[in-house]
Amino acid sequence: MIEYELFYLVGESKEAELPAIREAVAKIVTTEGGVFLAPETEEKRKLAYEVKKETRGTYIARRFTLPGKDDQEGMVEVHPLTRINRALQLSKDVLRFLIVKAEDLPELKAIERVERPKSEGRGNRYEKRGAIRPMPQAPVAPAEEAKPVSDQEIDSQLKEKLDI
Repeated sequence: MIEYELFYLVGESKEAELPAIREAVAKIVTTEGGVFLAPETEEKRKLAYEVKKETRGTYIARRFTLPGKDDQEGMVEVHPLTRINRALQLSKDVLRFLIVKAEDLPELKAIERVERPKSEGRGNRYEKRGAIRPMPQAPVAPAEEAKPVSDQEIDSQLKEKLDI
């Protein structure tokens, strides 16, 4: 027997039909000879991007076993996993799914999530980063007393500079 993990997504609009959808998915797997194992996880989340006009959904993960090549009697033309994939692709209730071998996967359990408080707009985000703070003042040299300069001194300084 080979152990697989089935991970699928059901949109928020189908949440009322979730028990029936679970039964339909379970029926697809069991008709092909699959046997479900005990742990199952379910998590409602906001999607990273819109999938078939859905922005929120429920992720469900389940493990099951299928007979390997040695366990099957007679010749099988199409592998049961191929038929399961095809049936899930045709299902209108399952938005996305993934089936992988569970050999090297960790134990199936719910992920503990910590809810972060939502910020109140963009202003708070920048304050938290420390972007709004007073600018440091440049050191100022003490000012020298201004001496009165005559027009003749100004003219002589201009001639020196301009080489006239």
